[in-house]
Amino acid sequence: MKSMTGYGTARAQTKDVTVEVSIRAVNGRFLEPRFHLPREFVAYEGELKKILGQSLMRGTVDVFVSRRVKNMAGKAQMTVNDALAKKYLTAYRHLSKELNVPFQVHLEVLARLPDIIKVEETYELFAGEDKVLKKAFSEACKNCDRERVREGKALRKDLEKLLLSLEKQVKVISELRGEANNQLQEKYEQKIRARLKGNEIDPARLSQEIVIQLEKADINEELSRLAEHIKNYRQLVSSQSAEGKKLDFYTQELLREVNTIGSKSQVAKITQTVVEAKTLIERLREQVQNVQ
Repeated sequence: MKSMTGYGTARAQTKDVTVEVSIRAVNGRFLEPRFHLPREFVAYEGELKKILGQSLMRGTVDVFVSRRVKNMAGKAQMTVNDALAKKYLTAYRHLSKELNVPFQVHLEVLARLPDIIKVEETYELFAGEDKVLKKAFSEACKNCDRERVREGKALRKDLEKLLLSLEKQVKVISELRGEANNQLQEKYEQKIRARLKGNEIDPARLSQEIVIQLEKADINEELSRLAEHIKNYRQLVSSQSAEGKKLDFYTQELLREVNTIGSKSQVAKITQTVVEAKTLIERLREQVQNVQ
């Protein structure tokens, strides 16, 4: 079992460049990667998605990649706008004459003016830099996956604990079933006799009517299905291939059966236990949202 939440980082480098990758994964219904790449690496986004899909099935994943060149001077180009510099100089002289202010300008001041000197990086990759990127990315994926496995173990323990508590509540309901049926039998018998008061009652017909009513109100089928769902749920939680979508389906089925028991129940103790069971199932549902 893996959690959808995880974080992993990695770094790879050569004599020319250092690449750092950070991956942050959170809950999501589908696999939704969001890449934040330097422009040099944009062309590799498709390949990185394939690598990511090998370890992550679901979740919203932010991928941050940084690139640092060790010798920036060798990867930069400098251009000087001579024509613009001359225009600035002409403008300064014109102001000096118009304002009657002595003309003094230093070269370094002129060089700092906007667009006089431009330093532009070239965006060519070093030889083998794509391998450096993929190495760092794969390692970050592994580290993120390792964290998700660790959190998955904690999730499994919580789910197993909640299942055990739910089983206890189902057992309580099962033990109350006989008492509930006896109370319902007495209630139906009194109700039928009250309606047929003054008329002769056929015992066989009376028993038949009571049986029909009890079958409608009996919760035995729901209890059987609950037991089966819990059994399957536990097997899925214990398996290495536990999937959040399957667990979510079984969680809905558990809630469906408990709701049916609650709607049939006319016994206060069963109703109270149903409320406890629904609370546990809701906690199961919340935890399952974190499972890949």
